[in-house]
Amino acid sequence: MHLTIGSRGSDLALYQANLIKSYLANMGIEVDLKIIKTVGDKIDNLSFDKIEGKGFFTKELEDALLNHEIDLAVHSLKDLSTTMPDGLKVGAYCNPEDPSELLLVNPEKYDTTQKLFLKTGSVIGTSSVRRQAQIAYNRPDLKIEPLRGNVPTRVRKLQEGRYDAILIALAGVDRLKLDTGKLIRIVLDRVEFIPAPGQGILTIEIRDNDPEVEKVVSSLNENAAETTAVLERGLLARFQGGCQLPLAVTSQRRDNGFYLKAFLGLRDGDKWGKPTQFCGYGENIPELLDRAYRELSGPAAKSPVKKKVLITRTEEEGASFFRADGEVLDPVFYPVFEIAESYDEVEATAIMSNISSLDWLIFTSKNSVRIFREILRKFGVKLSTNTKIAVVGQKTGDLLRAIGWEVTFVPRQEDSTGLLKGLPPVLGNGNISLLLPQGIEAPVQLENGLRAKGYRVTRFNIYQTRPASAARLPQINSSEIDFFIFTSPLAVEYFRNLGHSISEKSWVAVIGNPTAKSLADHFRWPDFIPQKADIGAIVRKIREKL
Repeated sequence: MHLTIGSRGSDLALYQANLIKSYLANMGIEVDLKIIKTVGDKIDNLSFDKIEGKGFFTKELEDALLNHEIDLAVHSLKDLSTTMPDGLKVGAYCNPEDPSELLLVNPEKYDTTQKLFLKTGSVIGTSSVRRQAQIAYNRPDLKIEPLRGNVPTRVRKLQEGRYDAILIALAGVDRLKLDTGKLIRIVLDRVEFIPAPGQGILTIEIRDNDPEVEKVVSSLNENAAETTAVLERGLLARFQGGCQLPLAVTSQRRDNGFYLKAFLGLRDGDKWGKPTQFCGYGENIPELLDRAYRELSGPAAKSPVKKKVLITRTEEEGASFFRADGEVLDPVFYPVFEIAESYDEVEATAIMSNISSLDWLIFTSKNSVRIFREILRKFGVKLSTNTKIAVVGQKTGDLLRAIGWEVTFVPRQEDSTGLLKGLPPVLGNGNISLLLPQGIEAPVQLENGLRAKGYRVTRFNIYQTRPASAARLPQINSSEIDFFIFTSPLAVEYFRNLGHSISEKSWVAVIGNPTAKSLADHFRWPDFIPQKADIGAIVRKIREKL
């Protein structure tokens, strides 16, 4: 059997086509590649919403299929129109990669305190209206400039200084194993910054009257990828849209059903207006899509009553988790304690003078990362490249990576117990020095446990937790709170010390098992503990309960 694959000529398209070619060759099939230039390749000076019609990267390939010039065409699913030309169909959905968006940032414009990690007024490049709408929603101060070209070209334009940052699909960069040099790479949470429907999935398009080709190609189909495509692209099809529609969709398999989140950008003249959004769960895909389409298409007949969510964080720390749910959730930011830098100068001087001989740093909170970094700056000291870093959880690790520090170890169980269980096999035996920057109130179990295993542990108290003044906190009636989120054992303790109670009807979530124990000691056992120290996971759970 001999087959001809049609492909665009970009590096990514050829990689994908050659991948499918290798699969077919392993089946004993002789395969040729034919490069076909599409309108999307020919017009590279306009953004997609300025080009007439649909199928910018597929029409010429589809014409070649219908004319029997090729036997199959390989596409990124997100480039494929939801309406197939007569005589063609999808033969396989395959090779799904991480669908997340990748933000590449010029280091001079990097700011860990800002949403999307960019300094105020930075220039970000993208020609995707879906990305533009979400950027405008999350960071209206950023200047969005059009960006066209294949993946290496777009990265090169950023490296040449034409932009401060660009947004591209992580899957494309990973497939090409592209070297991004000194650019800062940030993989965005796909629930917070939503990708294109079906992003990261490859599709093989064939003629619908070619049973021999269909039999071969169908063997490459992956059921999970097909289900994702049917769900996410099914919503896009409801709007009869293509890649020029500012619709972002992501989904996850949950228990016996599916979690779906979508964002639809809306124009207000030359600017982006307030988007419509959907977040929901369902076991029946058509019913879930119908609900999503109704909510995204127009305002509900009656505005839902907002549910109050109390979180023991400041608005600066917690607002991003609720930004997408302003229509249904009313967050109450209730930071029951304050963090104050506090350390012994003599001890700090001794530690900083010997920092180059340190084997490992262990961080158990993002506060310890921020304050320790400031101490290094004050003393004019830099960490040795030989010093390895362990962290209590992914979020702390993300902060370290964001500031350019490499993380060696993150435990599966994201708490001190997880560190104590998982770190020794990584450390091994020997005369190993560990520095543990901590809050003064932090428990001693971790350091004592590591010392008991023979390691040289130095605890470095660098900050103090102080109860917040009741006068500086919002006035609340705890019986009116629908959902509580406690982020640490001290948050529970200080909340109780303020004289508050928790209603039996309220739903309570906590970060970590120590916080769960504190809640049980002072109130009751929580309703939910995420597997990882992730407030986003708690907010997603709350959405499911609405």
